[in-house]
Amino acid sequence: MIVLFVDFDYFFAQVEEVLNPKIKGKPVAVCVFSGRFKDSGAVATSNYEARKLGIKAGMPIPKAKEIAPNAIYLPIRKEIYKEVSDRIMNNILKKYSDKIEIASIDEAYLDITSKAKNYAEAYFLGKKIKEEIYDEEKITVTVGIAPNKVLAKIVAEMNKPNGLGILKPEEVESFIKTLPIDEVPGVGNIILAKLKEHGIKYLYDVVKIDFNKLKEEIGKAKASYLYSLALNTYNEPVKERIRKHIGRYVTMKANSRDIDIIFPYLKKAIDEAYSRTNGGVPKSLAVVAIMEDLDIVSREKTYNFGITKENAYSEAKILLNEILKSDKRSLRRVGVRLGKIYKASTLDKFFNF
Repeated sequence: MIVLFVDFDYFFAQVEEVLNPKIKGKPVAVCVFSGRFKDSGAVATSNYEARKLGIKAGMPIPKAKEIAPNAIYLPIRKEIYKEVSDRIMNNILKKYSDKIEIASIDEAYLDITSKAKNYAEAYFLGKKIKEEIYDEEKITVTVGIAPNKVLAKIVAEMNKPNGLGILKPEEVESFIKTLPIDEVPGVGNIILAKLKEHGIKYLYDVVKIDFNKLKEEIGKAKASYLYSLALNTYNEPVKERIRKHIGRYVTMKANSRDIDIIFPYLKKAIDEAYSRTNGGVPKSLAVVAIMEDLDIVSREKTYNFGITKENAYSEAKILLNEILKSDKRSLRRVGVRLGKIYKASTLDKFFNF
């Protein structure tokens, strides 16, 4: 198996740089403002210029501003980042593999075993992917290529930012013996402390402990995971994940209670939400209204046989009417949330879609 892992560099902040080139090269932090008081909240991510100043993800915004008062602090705009991510995942990455696992908004695994005969071909494929993403979206990514998902992710981490790293099968054994245990994904501070108590510094050191003892210390699942990595038997496949919930929300040009004005926006939200199901069919539909005072009101319905996009239009209109009848406020934004999404082919067998 040849796995190619793609990691979008400092993604949220990088999208902001693409949208506003004037901030490129300056320290930028994308923040989640809680609204409780001025600057309350935390940093979601930052670019490398900001990181050099000490601004890190999770840091309270007031603390970040103490460290770097002249940095640029922007509110998070996750819907915009999601749109960019979807374009990269669906329009670019899916061309390079039939097996793609979208791990998060800015990470994906591709099984390229059938696309590359060897690691030399894999390298050029990774280079091509990087170039196409930059040409189309002006986003830099780091690529890691290895015999399994975990090693590919580690190799990518070692080559950030805008890098391309490869770990060939014949290099894995020596790599495992020199890989610090704290660089293994899934080894957090609590597990790390327990491992260090047993003198484990490198990944391969875990096999020096009796498996049953390790299982008692960190649990069966984590012990099995680390043992398989250390013995180079880890082979979890790249598998497509269908998201269980997908939401899309649209801001209207003006606040309104007129269903004829609101519905075109709702229809747009439905179209965009269904475009992200990757062929899946939802079994629940919720209409979500963000009111003029930013309060949120929703109505939801579940469908035993799933609901197609065409049927969602009329069903959503009924749910929207329920909201308008029960609440006298005007709507500022409107959207949908699709839930319990299943592969269409699975439902076809039973419900004849």
